Amino acid sequence: MDIRRWKVMLAVSDAGSYTRAAEELGLTQSAVTQMMKALEKEIGFSLFVKSGRGMRPTPEAQSLLPSVRALLSADEVVRQEIASLNGVQTGTIRIGTYLSCSIHWIPGILKKFHADHPGIHFHVIEGDEGELADWIQERRVDIGFISRQEGQRYQFLPVMEDEIYAVLPSDHPLAGQETVPLTSFEGAPFVTTAYVPGSDVHRVLKEHNLSPDIRFISINEFSVLSMVEQGLGVSLLPGLLLRKLSGNFVRRSTSPRLYRQLGLAYASQEELSPAARIFLEYAKDFLLDDE
Repeated sequence: MDIRRWKVMLAVSDAGSYTRAAEELGLTQSAVTQMMKALEKEIGFSLFVKSGRGMRPTPEAQSLLPSVRALLSADEVVRQEIASLNGVQTGTIRIGTYLSCSIHWIPGILKKFHADHPGIHFHVIEGDEGELADWIQERRVDIGFISRQEGQRYQFLPVMEDEIYAVLPSDHPLAGQETVPLTSFEGAPFVTTAYVPGSDVHRVLKEHNLSPDIRFISINEFSVLSMVEQGLGVSLLPGLLLRKLSGNFVRRSTSPRLYRQLGLAYASQEELSPAARIFLEYAKDFLLDDE
């Protein structure tokens, strides 16, 4: 079994394209195509079919993906263990994170870690709550910076209680108050991101039986904030995202106050590579100091 072919197969699946996978791996498209043909011949069925402008996994390939991710994850662990035994630190750590974490946390952690472990490389990808939970469980990422979600099958190390604030245009009638009653959101023009499983804002709305008038749904929290500044509605946004930001908006604690618990998530301590285990400790120390 040529593990390189499985690595290419996974890259094509994640990229949705032979061309993009080839670019990410530093190969030619022809090389990727030939490797996939050889792998299909070896296993006896097709792996990809054309879909629009790209490629999507066949049902058979889709069923293989969890095992392929586990195989490549185990291969990375073995490679790092061998390097460590030879006195060398090498390898790649895959990080999944929210946009707010990648802006305010990830650069500082990577700078500190890289100064002590320059041989380790990183692949950082951003996603929403539902995507990150899936990526962790599917081993697409080694460690996720994520909020606690009930019922998920991964290990979670809490590091921070992040307050969720009411965000209002500067000229909003409630902007002068110290706190904003949650009941004031009922039926109010509201801006938010699309619902995904595990969404903290949508969880809060559900827990408090709130039904705001969701007039605008945007792609990320920064565009939500821009819409609030334009007076298109009010919103709820996490404190980490709002850190150091200013503009034509105010943030106010709600009554009652709202929080999300941020932390580090991973499939299991045993499956982490040596480099990922070291990084986990760096990240934990950095974030506890950041509170």
